Amino acid sequence: MRPLFIIGNKRSGTSQLVRILNLHPEIFIAHESDIIWILHQFYRQEPFRAHEWDSDLGMKHTLSAAGQLLERNRPPGENFQAVLSHLMTQGTPWLPPVSKPGIRWLGDKKPFQHTDPRLVPFILEHFPDALFLHIVRHPCAVVASSDHFNAHAGDFWLGLSASEKLQRWTYHEKRVEEMKLQLPGRIHTLRYEDLCRQTELELTAVFHFLGVSPDTRALKDAARQTLPSGRTYSKIDCPVETLQLAARHGYDLEKPAGRMRTLGARWYWKLAKRFH
Repeated sequence: MRPLFIIGNKRSGTSQLVRILNLHPEIFIAHESDIIWILHQFYRQEPFRAHEWDSDLGMKHTLSAAGQLLERNRPPGENFQAVLSHLMTQGTPWLPPVSKPGIRWLGDKKPFQHTDPRLVPFILEHFPDALFLHIVRHPCAVVASSDHFNAHAGDFWLGLSASEKLQRWTYHEKRVEEMKLQLPGRIHTLRYEDLCRQTELELTAVFHFLGVSPDTRALKDAARQTLPSGRTYSKIDCPVETLQLAARHGYDLEKPAGRMRTLGARWYWKLAKRFH
C-alpha cells in the first residue's frame, strides 16, 4: 500500500473528495485522522496535543480507536498502515466501515498539516513514495464556507476577518506551490468547481494519476453525489499576491457570486448530470 495525502485549504471540497475517492475499491482516505501529526509526536516522544492549525477532534478519536496499535520498535510506515487499516475496517464517526482486500492507497485528509514545514520533511523521509492530491476552491467561496460552517458550531478560522481568512488561504496555497517545485510530478491539482461540474472527467484524471483503473460504478456514483454549492460569496479586498495566486488557478476575485448565479449553476449541473 502506498500513502496518499490531501493538501490545500479546508472548506475546499476536501470532505467530498474523500467520500468519492473512497468509492474506489483500491483507495481508502481517512477523514482527518491526524495520523502524520500523531506519528511525528509519537517518535519524538512528545505528549499528544492538537496541531495549532486544527482542533484535536480527529486526533483524539484516532488515539482512542487505534492508539494501542502504535509500536515504537517499528517504522512509521508500519504504524501508519496499522492505524489507517483499523479505521477503515472498524469505521469512524465520519466514515462507515469497509473491507477492501485489494487496497493499494491509504491516506488522510489534513490539508493544512500535510504542508506544514515541520511535517513535510517527516513525510518525505518516512513515506518516500507518497503522492499528494491538491484541491483548490475560489478563495472567496472558502471564506463564505468557513462563515457558514462556524455559524453551525464549527471551529475553523474563528475570530478572523474576511481579509485575514484570505491571508490564511494564500499562505496555505503558497505552501502547495513550494511543494510542487520540490516534488515535481508527485502532486495532482484539481479545482473544486471542476470536480462538481465534470466529476467523472476530473476523478478519472485522479485515478490515472494514482495508477488505478477508473472504476465505472465509482465514477457514476461520484457524479450523482457531487454538485456545485449554491452558497453565495462577496468580493473581498485582498493584496496583489492573493489576486495573482487565485488567477493562476483561473479565479477572478473581482466578480462576486450572487444568489441567482450560484443557484442557477447548481440546477444546471444537476439537470445536466441527470440526463448525461
